[in-house]
Amino acid sequence: MCDDVGMGKTYVGIAVAQRFPHRLIVVPAALTSMWRAALAATRTDAKLVTFESLSRGDVGRVEKTHKRLSYDLVIVDEAHHVRNPRTNRYFALESLVRGAKVMLLSATPIHNRRHDLVALLSLFLGSRARAMTTGELSLCVVRREQKQLADALRIPAILPVVYHEVSDDRALVDQLMTLPPPVPLRDGGLGGALIGRGLVHQWASSEAALHEAVKRRVARAVALCSSLEAGTYPTTQELETWIYGEGALQLGFGELLSSPIVDHAELLPAVRAHLNALELLLARFSASPTIDAERARIIDYIEQRQPDSRIVAFAQYAETVSTLFRRLARRGRVAMLTSHGARVAGGALTRTEAINRFAPGATGSRNPGSAEAIDLLLTTDLLSEGVNLQDADTVIHLDIPWTAARMEQRVGRVARLASRHTEVRVHAIRPPLSAQEILGSESIVQRKWNVAKHIVGTSAPSPSFKSGFSPTPSERDSEMESTPAQTERLRAILESWIAIDGSADMYLVETDAATLASVKAQRPGFIAAVSVDGVPQLVVGDADRVTTDLTAQIDTCTSAGDVETPTIPADTERASEMIHRWFTAGKASEAAGLSASNALHRRAIIARIDASIETAPPHLRTARAIAAARARRVATAPQCAAVERELETLLAADSTADEWLRAIAALETKAGQLKKSSADPFRVHAMLLLTNQS
Repeated sequence: MCDDVGMGKTYVGIAVAQRFPHRLIVVPAALTSMWRAALAATRTDAKLVTFESLSRGDVGRVEKTHKRLSYDLVIVDEAHHVRNPRTNRYFALESLVRGAKVMLLSATPIHNRRHDLVALLSLFLGSRARAMTTGELSLCVVRREQKQLADALRIPAILPVVYHEVSDDRALVDQLMTLPPPVPLRDGGLGGALIGRGLVHQWASSEAALHEAVKRRVARAVALCSSLEAGTYPTTQELETWIYGEGALQLGFGELLSSPIVDHAELLPAVRAHLNALELLLARFSASPTIDAERARIIDYIEQRQPDSRIVAFAQYAETVSTLFRRLARRGRVAMLTSHGARVAGGALTRTEAINRFAPGATGSRNPGSAEAIDLLLTTDLLSEGVNLQDADTVIHLDIPWTAARMEQRVGRVARLASRHTEVRVHAIRPPLSAQEILGSESIVQRKWNVAKHIVGTSAPSPSFKSGFSPTPSERDSEMESTPAQTERLRAILESWIAIDGSADMYLVETDAATLASVKAQRPGFIAAVSVDGVPQLVVGDADRVTTDLTAQIDTCTSAGDVETPTIPADTERASEMIHRWFTAGKASEAAGLSASNALHRRAIIARIDASIETAPPHLRTARAIAAARARRVATAPQCAAVERELETLLAADSTADEWLRAIAALETKAGQLKKSSADPFRVHAMLLLTNQS
């Protein structure tokens, strides 16, 4: 479920969860208190597990902990946190969702590329997700945009982004990009250009973020020099034992942590060259940073133009938040919030206290007094997920993150249900021009936005770093409509056909097989509501084909008129015959394992099953055929990622044919999601015939 940010996905998830007796909810640790409050408010019981606990634990321990619990439903909130299938948390989660229904919640499932969505849906679709088309994947996505439910929901409109420019310092960028390369670690490292690019990215956020990053690198370079002078050189793991904080580096003696190396005399000059270049960079910060002062003036300008507004300003780096807080705190009613806690001009306070003072309406807290109220909250992206801040009406992007999804999440903290505002203003501080040229932030963010817009849709405006940019109506209309948006459009068309008064038309025909009717249309064809193995589907047809293609469904439904005509039996018979041929062909392909959505290793498994029967001795062929039939059901049925992983392992297993077939067949019980045979595998419930005859 990918509804826009702020449309209440949490409570939709709880409403679905109430239909299942045993439910598990997987959430980021920062959102556990929010979920507990929502569950308590709805009197719903559910087990909570955090992503962080999945990351720390091994898969075996997770399985052992939850084995005694058979979950009927697993809800994964902010599901984009498990879009990388090579992480511990992904392996652990695929074990937890095994045999359960899965509901993924994320307004921004795609952060970088299409593979993000593939990885998420693979949790329950298995490896076939990799072979599915974008359209097939998108049919697993439900997304409603705020504008589609504008009459039913009270969510403020998001105004076009206003961009602000700051001064440039091309000489500094040149200095960063020409840093002498650091000495690579003994077991590999990064080149100087990549490190320079990283430092430019921090400078694009603030001079303070760059300053702190350079100080950290200087401290490490000094330590490396000391280690090399002692004739030793630390590895990656040894460097991780060095702790930098509050401007000091604490570490053990290099000669105790590392083993001697032969070429330390050659490495030492390179480390010193890198250190000297970093120290020259630090000298540039002796004067008061000018660009950070400009950033503070921009915020001050926005506050003066909107004196009655509450503003939340987001940055990627805590140093950016801290330096701007120091410059703005003297005005009063300003707070900063990072992973280290919250602070106002009067001193430290808890994260909860800061949020309550800034958004008492959203948090249900008492209104703070004038001296305690917060009108400007400077924060890191720590608050860009799962927090309600709809008391605010303005969002400032203090820097440009790498994805449009992050920008959408930031704005979504404010543009939410129950906001008392009709509009939300959005401002963004552009990176300095030379930083933009190095980072290519505009093209990267734009590309990622295009991918998300095409596949699942997004309400974030098209990212542009042009000041005052706003797409024209023609530009907005030309944007490619995502499959979830098309699905909602089809739903709206079908919903408009429902007769409010429930009266039956004189031309309506009811039979034992289906309900039939006919209307005039631009071209002949039919629309049918069918069920395949109990799963409802909408199929459309014309003179040549029957299909469930979404675009064809919309085109056919759009062409249907509203003038009913008598139903001609010959048209009904022809349409019914076409539908049954379509069903028969689909079932034959599925039984043969030839579905376009099956991954290649499934076909290899089926081929091995067939070979096991062909090579069986005559006296064993009957018994082996029974096991092979069970194995084929497993191989051709949809499976979750955990079962898919076992199938891949078994495909390469070196065992006898009978042992191998029994191992495959045993997964039928484990899978828990195999479709049971239905007494009525196919049924036509209703059919609307389209005729262009007068």
